Order: sequence, then C-alpha cells, then structure tokens
Amino acid sequence: MMNALHSLANRDRDKNALGRHTVLLASLILLLIALPLMNLAGGWAPRFPILLTFVLLSAIFVNSHQRWVFLSTSLIGLLAVVGIVATYYIDNAFLRIGTDLLGISLLSFTTLIMLNSLVRTDRVSEDTVVGGICVYLLLGLCFAMLFIIMTDLWPGCFATGDEAITRSAADPSATANRLLYFSFVTLTTLGYGDIRPVGEIAQMLSVIEAMTGQLYLTIFVARLVALFAGRDRVTRES
Repeated sequence: MMNALHSLANRDRDKNALGRHTVLLASLILLLIALPLMNLAGGWAPRFPILLTFVLLSAIFVNSHQRWVFLSTSLIGLLAVVGIVATYYIDNAFLRIGTDLLGISLLSFTTLIMLNSLVRTDRVSEDTVVGGICVYLLLGLCFAMLFIIMTDLWPGCFATGDEAITRSAADPSATANRLLYFSFVTLTTLGYGDIRPVGEIAQMLSVIEAMTGQLYLTIFVARLVALFAGRDRVTRES
C-alpha cells in the first residue's frame, strides 16, 4: 500500500501535474464566482449543476496521467455527469442523492490523491502551492455537497433564523449556493451565525469541517515552511 502511494506521488512529480492542477483550481474559482453572479443575472436554475460538471471534468483531467486512477475517476465522473443531466429532467430525491454521492466520491478521491502527493513531495514548487489550494477548496465543496444531500434526507437540518433551509423546486441551485456559502464559512471558522446546523448530525459534521479546515491549514503551512527551510539549508551547504 505504501509503495503504491509513493508511486502515485512520484508519477505526479515526474509528469509535472501543474497544468492539470491549475485547470482544477480555475474550475473551482469559477464555481465560487460564477454561481452568485449567474443568480444576479436571472437566477438560471441549473447553474450549480453546470458549474459542478466543469469541476468534475477537471478532477478527471487532474488524474489523466495515472492509468488506473484515471479509469476509475472517468467511470465515476461519467456516471455523475449522466446523473446531473438526468436530475434536470427527472425530479427524484433518490436520483439526486445518488448523483451527489458519485460527485463526492470523485472529488474526495481526487483530494486524497493530491494530498498524498503534497505530503510526499520533497521540494516546494508552484504545483505544491496550487495543489494545496485545490485541496482546501475541494474540502469545502465536498462538505457542501454532503450538506445538500442532508437537506434531501432530513429537510430542515439547516436553518436561517427560524426558517428551515429546504430544496426549492423552482430554483434548486439557490439551496446549493446557500449551503456552499455555509460550508466555506464553517471551513474557515468565520462563524457569522446567519445559517446554523440543526440536529446532532448536522452540528457534528459542521464541527468536523471546522476542525478539518484549521488542521489542514496548520499542517500545510508547516509543511511548506519545512520544505523551504530544507531547501535553504541545502543551498547554503552547496
């Protein structure tokens, strides 16, 4: 198992994955910026699924140099995209949940692959920084999609004041937008308090996300500092 993880990390480094990581980062930034802007432009209902599709395709592209990983992510991604298209025409909770689970699986798997490469790298590069930012944004997106699933399973598990957040049939992307906002507010521990989790599962997942965000930033920054220090020491010795 350890040899396989080392092999994946080495292949990431040897194949110079910077271009692929940059594409993924661009798709994540596009999602965060375009989602509210498209709402202002008229509230196009499928805006979240469309932007999410770009992220999923970018996640597949990131793994294109790893044969078995690429095949696995391509299969999961293809099923997720088919599900996204199907949910646009068929309003079915089980189909939505299954599609979101496939999306989370693809993004979580990609996050782990990238995190493995970051942990095992022995030098700081642009790819290290870009990959680290991608992992952080992917964490927020994965939790947001998990929260979206929860609103289908347990309507009212998130609320604004006394008003429960439920899926809107007229504009389902509005719910995704609000929960994406809540996810990143939680991940960064801003804690505005305008949206709150209701119930033990929602509350505990919110706590886990907040802890994950803080631990990741602490460990990632410490890793970068250690690599920089090591590089400077080698430079001085040489």
